Amino acid sequence: MSDAFVTTSRRTSRRHRSAPVGGGRRAGFLAGLLAAAAGELTASATRRGRSPSSGLARALVDHSPAMLIDGGVALVGRADKPGLAILAATASGLAAAIGGRLAERRPLLGVAAAGAPHALGGYLALRRRDASARDTAAATLAGVLISTTAVAPLPVRVRTLLAAAAAATGAVVVADRLARRRDAALRGRVQLPTPARPLPPLPAEATAPQPGLAPLLAAPGQLCVIDITVPEPRVDLDTWRLTVDGDVPTPLSLTLRELLQLPLEERDLMMICVHNTVGGSRMGCARWTGVGVGALLDRAGVAGDDAWLVAEAVDGYRNVLPIETARRRGFLAVGMAGQPLPREHGSPARLLIPGRHGQDGNVKWLRRLTVTAIPPPSYWGARGWRDGTYPVHPASRIDVPAQHQRVDPGTVTVRGYAWAPTVSVDAVQVQADGGPWQDAVLGIDLGPDAWRPWHATWHATPGRHELRVRCRTSAGQWQDEACATPYPHGVRGVHAVTVHVGGGPAAPAAQRLATEVATRVTWAARSVAAWRHTDDPVR
Repeated sequence: MSDAFVTTSRRTSRRHRSAPVGGGRRAGFLAGLLAAAAGELTASATRRGRSPSSGLARALVDHSPAMLIDGGVALVGRADKPGLAILAATASGLAAAIGGRLAERRPLLGVAAAGAPHALGGYLALRRRDASARDTAAATLAGVLISTTAVAPLPVRVRTLLAAAAAATGAVVVADRLARRRDAALRGRVQLPTPARPLPPLPAEATAPQPGLAPLLAAPGQLCVIDITVPEPRVDLDTWRLTVDGDVPTPLSLTLRELLQLPLEERDLMMICVHNTVGGSRMGCARWTGVGVGALLDRAGVAGDDAWLVAEAVDGYRNVLPIETARRRGFLAVGMAGQPLPREHGSPARLLIPGRHGQDGNVKWLRRLTVTAIPPPSYWGARGWRDGTYPVHPASRIDVPAQHQRVDPGTVTVRGYAWAPTVSVDAVQVQADGGPWQDAVLGIDLGPDAWRPWHATWHATPGRHELRVRCRTSAGQWQDEACATPYPHGVRGVHAVTVHVGGGPAAPAAQRLATEVATRVTWAARSVAAWRHTDDPVR
């Protein structure tokens, strides 16, 4: 072997060990992740900025087929929003890796490829109209600049980039928490006046925590957060206005201060996501402070009910309701659990429509109510859903014992909730192992638009058992036991849990995991398949 050949081999080896950022796919991918993190950090540091990743994540929801969204939510559950953020960051990483490879021969093309997701994401974020152009431009520029390191001939090792990516991820989490604290401090300046029509305080025994049982009335941190925007909009409370316009004799434009000066009332209202599975937790009940939509329509001079109300959020989300429904049931909430609305729950104001799922009536971060004779399609109506045809059906669930929970033999108290919005629940029954239905004891009645707690006594014997629950409305209708997916007419079915009496904890834990996986996969497949049958009659 010649000396020249040995020298060349050693130099080549040194080049591979140095691993410039543009010299490997892994390095380019990590550089893209750093660029996504830079955009998030910059957006979090501003008052109303949006990152390129947030624009990409929202666009993914806006343009994906509705059937895939249904299947995806069923599969990943509450990880849907983190999943969107991961997909957006992955797109940035892949683009940077491709840009790094292209730059070896065509530098300009490589730079364009690496920066494309950030430029596109920034543009899409600005289209949402809920962000500052200056702050979003700064976040976009930060992402573009960092992404160009994927094509720059810098002697940075992959190990260094990996450590930087990990540090950036932690920084993003910290920055998001700080931004939320800053937003909370700004909301702290808002003082909710005493409601003109308050609800009576609940007895202590009704609100006493029960292990495993969801709270009767949730505080802000206890209610699930469900929407299509990642992260939630940051609304400037000083400049925000609620507009009531369209076919109205007296258009309104109310600041938050003016809205709070109206006679406020309290209502106990339940919310439920259309993707809440049978017995699922994508729901909850809270005490809200606000004003009835009917009162706002009266102030605007809207007399008849032969029209439609279009509710629009600051991020462009839109729902459409019959005026009669909005007037009779609609509630404009400005507070939750006696506090100003948190950012994640729609600050400064949100629309709640009892009896309708979230995507068919509720609107967070509300900015406009428009009365019109010819309604446009709602956000989901334009995607194939049939507005107003999938109400919240009467249903019930078992919270305690949980699915595949182990309990000791003897007397076991079974607990849960039942609901039948707009008509109320007047009976709940529990069944063990296919035996006779036994009446449960109903808890406090918060009204027809809230859920109702119940409990029953079960004498547990060793072995594996199945418990089921059903409810009856005040109109004498038992809940539908036939299982149905969200599309096209809403979720239905009887909730059942398997309980292990006696024995060790290992087997129940393994079966709980297996059941969870199987349920998610099956529910996702059924949700997608339901879209193939669009000619079913509306029930």
